[in-house]
Amino acid sequence: MIGFALNHCPTGPIMRRPKLARDTVWLASSDGLAIIFGLIGQVILAKALLQSDYGLLVVILDAFATMYILIDAGLPTILARDVPRVPGASKKAVRRVLKLQTMIALPFILISAITSSMIWDDVPIALLLACGVVALGHIMSYPHRSMLRALGEARIESILKLVERIVTTGLYYVFFIKGYESPTIYAFGFSIGVFISLIGILLVGERFARDDGSDLPPDWNSNKSLFIAALPFAITLGILPYVTRLEKFLLAGLSSYDDVSLYHVAQLAWIAGLMLPQAMRSALLPYLGEARDKPKLFSKRMLIAHHWTLVLLPIGLVAGHVIVSLSIPRFFDSDYSQAVEVFDILLAGWAMTLLSIPWYVSLQAGHNPWRFTILISLVVVAAAISGWMLIPEYGVMGAAWASLIGCSFMLSFSKLLCEVDEKMTDGLALFCVAICYLLSVGSPMALIGLLTLIPAKNSIDFLRSQKYSSEEE
Repeated sequence: MIGFALNHCPTGPIMRRPKLARDTVWLASSDGLAIIFGLIGQVILAKALLQSDYGLLVVILDAFATMYILIDAGLPTILARDVPRVPGASKKAVRRVLKLQTMIALPFILISAITSSMIWDDVPIALLLACGVVALGHIMSYPHRSMLRALGEARIESILKLVERIVTTGLYYVFFIKGYESPTIYAFGFSIGVFISLIGILLVGERFARDDGSDLPPDWNSNKSLFIAALPFAITLGILPYVTRLEKFLLAGLSSYDDVSLYHVAQLAWIAGLMLPQAMRSALLPYLGEARDKPKLFSKRMLIAHHWTLVLLPIGLVAGHVIVSLSIPRFFDSDYSQAVEVFDILLAGWAMTLLSIPWYVSLQAGHNPWRFTILISLVVVAAAISGWMLIPEYGVMGAAWASLIGCSFMLSFSKLLCEVDEKMTDGLALFCVAICYLLSVGSPMALIGLLTLIPAKNSIDFLRSQKYSSEEE
């Protein structure tokens, strides 16, 4: 597959551009396959490791990912936003970002090594090292991933992401059949998959990068101006990991590693469902970034994205509950049976996350990205306060409700900060909460979730009615 991509590198006059539907399909398809392999890997880990060891591995991986995300510095986001308007400057943009991130990474590696050895003084150094390599490898691949999306080559990123997951899951299986029971060996398997993917994305990304002498936007005139432009995203990225990891950290501190592993299994299914919102969000940023200075086209593209979320909503609600309620009892031990109930609450958060995408990404692509920073800060504060109050009393269910509260803030405040008054989305969000609550308590009334097919049908009609010019696509 990679060889095919290299042989078809765009060197002629025809160049690909970011397109929402096409790039979302590529990213979502690869994410879907990658998540299938990922879930198989998690099943292997759950069977191979003690529940407490599994929970410990999850917490350490998440902790390193949270620490190392600051190396990103918001620079790949700026790259994905600006390069679609000047694709001929993509090579110098991506190399500059990678160089800056490498300089930032050096002190972070030293600080994280000292900090992690103090926090987990009874954990093998090899385990900490492997988890650190996983987090660092992911971060250093972001510039070239963002550049490929900005050039309309999301398909290449999709292929390499899938390669990482296949290698990692394959190594997990080999270790499992050989009877390994140490989390360290599985962490090293994960790091090998990440390293192979990193090398691939660097080589292929450089092949697709363009340099025709085009000038980058004014924000790129100096490193100082670039960092200032990226500052809202850098601050946000320091907060963003807590959107999905905060509840696990709170469970580790306020409850136990056993509860962390239980919540993690439920969240795995939730994150699997997020492949569509995440793929759309990744494709939408360069798609909106290309129209950043064209208000009418920008608004029209937001409207198109909004209708796509309405189309996907009933699919996710129905398929999510059916698949998870059948798969978790089948593939995981009885210790994880409550994960289905936890997932059904998280499913409402999935619906809110999906519905918030157009407003969420428009804050990133717009001219006032500090609003995006404010949004993510509010989401994390709401989830943190809710978790602190609910987890001691309700355990993993309290963590699920705290996550849902954070997602509700994401939807409400993203629309508020975009100054959009869209009532149907609010009504659907509340409706989804009610449906998912009924699902979690086993009520057959949850079948009325099919009513979300009504706005979905209207959105399909809208999308079919659109006649795009080649410029608007």
